Amino acid sequence: MREKKGRSKRATKHRDEQQLDGGVPGQPPHSAATHSRAHDHGANDERESLVNGRECGPANQIATKVEEVASIHAFMSDLDCKILDPAIVGEECVRSPAALYKQHVRHWLDRDPVLAKAQVRDSGHGLHVLLMLDEPIICAGDDARHWDKIARGLRNVLPGDPSLNGIVAMTRPVGARNTKVDPPRKVRVLRKGEPITRAEILDLNQRLANAPARLWMRLFFGGERASPCPLCGATTHTLGVVGNWQVECYECGRVDAAAMVYLFYSPTFLDKREDSRG
Repeated sequence: MREKKGRSKRATKHRDEQQLDGGVPGQPPHSAATHSRAHDHGANDERESLVNGRECGPANQIATKVEEVASIHAFMSDLDCKILDPAIVGEECVRSPAALYKQHVRHWLDRDPVLAKAQVRDSGHGLHVLLMLDEPIICAGDDARHWDKIARGLRNVLPGDPSLNGIVAMTRPVGARNTKVDPPRKVRVLRKGEPITRAEILDLNQRLANAPARLWMRLFFGGERASPCPLCGATTHTLGVVGNWQVECYECGRVDAAAMVYLFYSPTFLDKREDSRG
C-alpha cells in the first residue's frame, strides 16, 4: 500500500510530459524491402508513415519532418509492453501484446466513443493504437505544427510511450516482420477499427485537455469512482474525481490526474524518465 501511494505522488512530477493541450481503413501496399534479422536490431525493418503518401520502408528512408507534412492520415499511441508494470497489468501482459490487448486495452477503448473506433496492431513488442481518419487532414502554413501539438497530447490518452513523435510517428505495416524480438514476429491486426472524423479527433483532444480526470477514470476504471483505491490500494477508501484535473481518496489525498496514467508504468521506467529530466 505504501509503495503504491509513493508512486502516485511521484507520478505527479511528470505532468509536464503529458502535453495535454495538445481493417476498415485501407492499408498501403508494402514496399519491396527485404525483412532480415540485421545486426542493427530492427533498424532496417519496414515502417509505415501516417502522413503524406503513407510510404512504407526503413525508418531512415521514409522519415518526414513536421514542416514537410502536407496531409495527416492517422494519430497514434504506442503501448510498449516492456515499460509497463507487471504488478499492475500482470506478468503475461509485459511479454505478450495480445494479452495486454485482451486483458486491458480493449476494455479501455470500449469505454470511449472515439477510442472505440481505433485500429490496434500487435507490433511484435507492443500495441500501436491508431485513430485512422476518414479523410486526410490537409496542412498548409503552420497547420502541421498545430496538429503535431494535438498528436503529442493524444499519444498520452493511454499509458503509451510518452516520447513518441507527434504526427510523424510511424507504425509497422500489417504483415511486416519485427526483428527486434527473438524470434521475429509478424505485425497483425487485433482490432480492425473504423474511420474517425476530424471532429471526433478534436473532441477527444478537448476532453483530454480540459477534463483528464474524468476521461482517465472512465477509461481505466469504468466510472468516476473506484474502490478499492487503485492508487494506494486501500480497501476501505474510494478514489473519485474531484473537478476536472484531480482525483482523491482519504489515504492519497488530492492527486493530479496524471497519476492514473503513470500507475501503469514500471517504477524503473519512471525513475529513468525522472533522471533524464535532471
